[in-house]
Amino acid sequence: MSKRRYRLDSQLLTLSFFVAMPLVAFSSFVVVSMARSTLEDVAGRELEQRALQTRFLIEHFIGDQIVQLRLLAVDPAVVAAARTTHRAAGMDERHRIERAWASGSDPKLLQPLLASTVRARLRQAAALVPSLRVLQVFDADGRLLATTVRAGRAFQEDAIWYRQLQQDPLAGAFVGETQRTGASGPQHFEIAYTIADPLSGRWLGAVRGVVSAADLYGVLASVRIGQTGHALLIRADDGLVLAADEAERAPDATFPGFDAIRAAMQARRGYWIVPRLRPAKEPGREAAATPARLVGYAVVEQVPGVSWIVVVEQEIGEATAPVSGITRYLWLHFLGALVTVFLLALYLSLRQETPVIDEYLHIHETHVPPSMHTPDEDRRPVDTQGPLSVR
Repeated sequence: MSKRRYRLDSQLLTLSFFVAMPLVAFSSFVVVSMARSTLEDVAGRELEQRALQTRFLIEHFIGDQIVQLRLLAVDPAVVAAARTTHRAAGMDERHRIERAWASGSDPKLLQPLLASTVRARLRQAAALVPSLRVLQVFDADGRLLATTVRAGRAFQEDAIWYRQLQQDPLAGAFVGETQRTGASGPQHFEIAYTIADPLSGRWLGAVRGVVSAADLYGVLASVRIGQTGHALLIRADDGLVLAADEAERAPDATFPGFDAIRAAMQARRGYWIVPRLRPAKEPGREAAATPARLVGYAVVEQVPGVSWIVVVEQEIGEATAPVSGITRYLWLHFLGALVTVFLLALYLSLRQETPVIDEYLHIHETHVPPSMHTPDEDRRPVDTQGPLSVR
């Protein structure tokens, strides 16, 4: 039985290749898009977990400061000083004390404050906890009884922390929002704890500590992800940056993309993709655009009286770098396959062969039975290799 021979149509083959290439490119694009979306989801969940871990570290840091103030609030010397009844100061005496306290011009008038027996105990506690920059004891009238350094005001009955503890002594601790002592002074926040009589439970006053916001840097600096991943502490009300571990992101600046965090909170998602943002143009200043980022967040819940959010962000280009590298190599392979198909089509078109005799006549002569051949045809050699062809 003779072998069947088929002729390959090079034009049809080339057309099939060119039709298949867009389908292959589209399939590759879909696969890469799915891989990128999956990687973004995994990276976003990782940032969310790092934000939760950082939130726990900040809550632990604040909790340590509260514990130190509580130890002072139950110290017998501090309780005895707060229990002592002091003569109410008149308005003139109060103004003189406040002026002397602000300027330090009357050491004799300030002697009861600076030479208090409780001051040694406060200095000892401040030496053990360096983050407590200022330690002070106030009585039930808001009058300063002892302090480690001359800072703040001598009477604080109108302060927010004092009024809140006075109205709710059972609250125990108060943590204030960050603030500045002056226009260019360092940021700090207040922590206060109630002094209660151990026998009657009566409110006797409070211990107040001042903590520098820069001490939060030690907590945030431990969070590093790649080259661009870092942590920030922002205010939940308006997105104000309270503490950051990078010099470019100065405090008192609004976190770019805070609206995206609000959208994530409304959608109950722990992370969000913040698109590329370009700041508003300012005269005489060229501001760089903020690249697209993946942002994970966690709300600080265990610190009373504050509205803070821990944010961990990373540039999305770095987070999806593995898929970007694979996409680059995939497009290079696609271009290589396209060039190969083009060269193959060009080669087949130049090597195309044309039969000498008509194809159908040749097939007819090939299948004529031997009984119908003439003697001359029987003596003619039969071509068993197929039709003759020329270039």
